[in-house]
Amino acid sequence: EISADGTSTASVDGSLKGAPKDHQNKRELHEQPKPAIQINEDYVDAPKDRGNEREVDEEPEPPIQTDEDYDDDIPDVEFEDFEDDDISLSTTPTLKYGTAWKAERTASLVRQAIHSGFRHIDTACQPKHYNEAGVGEGWKQAALDLDMEREDFWIQTKFTSLSGQDPNKVPYDKNAKLSDQVRQSVAKSLQNLQTTYIDSLVMHGMEDSWEKNFEVYNTMEEFVDSGIVKQIGVSNCYDPDAVKYLYENVRIKPAVVQNRFYADTGHDKEIREFCRMHDIEYQSFWTLTANPHAWRNDDVRRLAAEKELSPEDLFYAFVMELGISPLDGTTDEEHMAEDMALMKRFRSGEKIFGSKDEMDLIARKLGLSMTAT
Repeated sequence: EISADGTSTASVDGSLKGAPKDHQNKRELHEQPKPAIQINEDYVDAPKDRGNEREVDEEPEPPIQTDEDYDDDIPDVEFEDFEDDDISLSTTPTLKYGTAWKAERTASLVRQAIHSGFRHIDTACQPKHYNEAGVGEGWKQAALDLDMEREDFWIQTKFTSLSGQDPNKVPYDKNAKLSDQVRQSVAKSLQNLQTTYIDSLVMHGMEDSWEKNFEVYNTMEEFVDSGIVKQIGVSNCYDPDAVKYLYENVRIKPAVVQNRFYADTGHDKEIREFCRMHDIEYQSFWTLTANPHAWRNDDVRRLAAEKELSPEDLFYAFVMELGISPLDGTTDEEHMAEDMALMKRFRSGEKIFGSKDEMDLIARKLGLSMTAT
């Protein structure tokens, strides 16, 4: 059993002692029509570079560097520690370290990312795409290296439905009822991450009915009630009406929407505006990979050079200026350092973009208008 808060205990078999009973929303009282369910398969069969935002399929044109020559065997290195400046972990937007597709390298890369300055880590209880236990090993080792505590890190994980799991590596009882699968998944995450609490728990994707969506979400609310989870949210939800409907019909409001940032959804303009109005953090994945045309061009290269940034980091600065927190899954130590140097500049209050015209240079490549981004 894993102690969660001194009074409640979650065990790996999924039982949760001391937690309130299911808080079922009286959905029958809400008369607005339910939006149609749009199942997005990103988390089911995600491309290999999902989350690895600096690893793109195509070989970039010079002078952009790639991570393709990164050594699979990460050597022992002397880490150059990042000065944190006591910035609150709740301050957004921020670059979050994405851990998808890192397999056996996860622990070493998470350790390196923390030494480079990352304090926010994203993972999932989905062995098909994530090594969640490696995240636990990585942050624990980095904490020992740097004399840090669990409270110095912000860790986000996800509940992934059966349809998104490898049938041979399901981290919960596939025959259990859905709410118990959520409980078992959270218990497994606590064990994997070597922690007594989770900063952020996210639905990895929408279910195929609103009844199931609410069953998952209501069960996640239990963990907020017990103090085991600090906040909850949703991912891979691209219908603005669905985001609004969920928000209006749950007791504990979502604190996070995490989506792919790409042209097919109009870069989630309407969802991002809803998030801004309701103090929801919008997190993006595939930020670089889905938008190479917006940062891999001569105009952006020239502007990035003027700002003493790489084109990738200039694009990260652009989306953070829009209020977006990107997932950054680089496996390159130099890129990690560059990305954290950008974070320091951004957090210091420096205006990376000196004018609306500079922002427009990138916005136009995305088909966005700076008057309505």
